[in-house]
Amino acid sequence: MNMMADLSPPKQKLLDWLEDHIDHYHSVPSYDEMAVALGYKSKDTIRYHLADLRDAGYVAWREGAVKSLIICKPRSRNIPILGVIAAGGLVETFAESEVEEYVDVSTLPHFAGKRRQQMSQYFALRVRGDSMIGAAIADNDVVILRKEPEPRTIKNGDIVAARFETQTTLKHLFWSGDQIFLQPANPSYPVIEKQADEVTIEGVFVGLVRGLV
Repeated sequence: MNMMADLSPPKQKLLDWLEDHIDHYHSVPSYDEMAVALGYKSKDTIRYHLADLRDAGYVAWREGAVKSLIICKPRSRNIPILGVIAAGGLVETFAESEVEEYVDVSTLPHFAGKRRQQMSQYFALRVRGDSMIGAAIADNDVVILRKEPEPRTIKNGDIVAARFETQTTLKHLFWSGDQIFLQPANPSYPVIEKQADEVTIEGVFVGLVRGLV
């Protein structure tokens, strides 16, 4: 997520940590817990940053009762759009270093309660082509994918971003021994057959966002 322009790094760090803690534990931490977690020797530093966050409208609490703290401006849950993926022919593989835009997935139930470390396992790609139209994935949709370090745990029929050579495509994945079949959801396109060691699974489809310009 891009740092909010009106917050210094320490205040942004505190706000992010508070959101993660409240999301995970469903309770507000004490001043002591905040200070320990963020490496401050004094609770006064926490009080100082919290006062600034309150003045800026990011948090609020009843006077003298920090446990009543609420987040007034929840951060968006932004996932990087890393490039384009083909749902038809093939396109050059996306490059993670070339992040130019993000998609906010805070309204998608799949991401409710996920912490920043968990969110880092997700990325997005913009679809080109109609080979997955039968799976309700259309041209120009933005698909959300989860990185999968253990490809063999992916189930037959799951939709994946698969890379081979220097190209990548979005297809249903099917295993057959040491072979992988990448099957479109449109009969106009052929099934792609590859040896398993020729294919890298970049991510597993978890959802999509439609209508982004």
